[in-house]
Amino acid sequence: MNRPVAAATLEPIPCAAPAADAIDSLRVQDLDLNLLKTFRAVYVERHVGRAALRLGVTQPSVSHGLGRLRLMFRDALFVRTGTGVEPTPRARRLAASVDKALAILQDVLDEGARFLPDTTQRVFRLHMSDFAASAFLPTLLQVLDARAPGAVIETLHVDEPQLNVALETGRIDFALGHYSDASSHFQRAALLRESCVLLMSRRAAARLALRDDFVLDANAPPNLRLVAVASHPQSMQLVDRHGLMPRVRAALPGFMAIPAILRDCDHAVIVPRTIARTFAARDACATYPIAGAQAWTVNAYWHRRFDADPGHRWLRALLSELFDIGTREAFDAWLAPVAPPASCAPRTDRD
Repeated sequence: MNRPVAAATLEPIPCAAPAADAIDSLRVQDLDLNLLKTFRAVYVERHVGRAALRLGVTQPSVSHGLGRLRLMFRDALFVRTGTGVEPTPRARRLAASVDKALAILQDVLDEGARFLPDTTQRVFRLHMSDFAASAFLPTLLQVLDARAPGAVIETLHVDEPQLNVALETGRIDFALGHYSDASSHFQRAALLRESCVLLMSRRAAARLALRDDFVLDANAPPNLRLVAVASHPQSMQLVDRHGLMPRVRAALPGFMAIPAILRDCDHAVIVPRTIARTFAARDACATYPIAGAQAWTVNAYWHRRFDADPGHRWLRALLSELFDIGTREAFDAWLAPVAPPASCAPRTDRD
């Protein structure tokens, strides 16, 4: 008759016996990640030597780690058999909790190391003017709906003197615009080239009898009346350069009121080309070039301390994909005169 294997044949793995006061002095803060990894490796491999190979450490290192674990849990945890080691009942109960703890830690590490656009709920905070919002948001939101449906764009207005601090502290992720005083700590990516044009309703152009080749300069028709966008420096510089301030009948804080003014009044306004394209495609209006109108670059700015942020990197790549001026052909296209749509072209003496 076979005799059952005596419990004494399962021997604890030898290790130095802890001092009695050492057991009471150990707390959670004494447990490091390597101990949990050691426990899991021995539990999976059922062999100290193979656990050492799995971890890439020496066998004495694994034995030392097991000794520290025994102090923490006050249990032998693993006992020696003829083929390796077997977990004690306490170790079997601990195994699921250790796996869960390691999985939680891995999730924390993965959150900082990767960005999953299809599941993200991240809020990206962008500083931009209403001009920049008109230029970028329609396309950006359409693409986000397809690629990152849970992502949110929050637009904030930050006074230009405060932009440096807002970007450095992460209050905003990006500033979209043209800022000559941007800090040297900022990175930038060129998104598009802009220049100003003259925009007016088709009705106003007909009353002024403007030809298709009209160019705004200091010799503008005497009955041309302007509305200025005081918050847009490039527009105001052209008004000053051509001595057109006496023609200005109103100064606006932004571009929001322009459609209503073009619809109900015969005034003209100097606006960035992107704004003009938007209105020309939607309303009965015409656009004309301006003498001496210089192009400027609209950039995305961010602080270099966020260079490695995965979400930051993803949105930067998306902005570059959608708006990067890229090739010389794209550059030339932005600088080319805006031809009014056939339905918006003003009537002239040749009509």
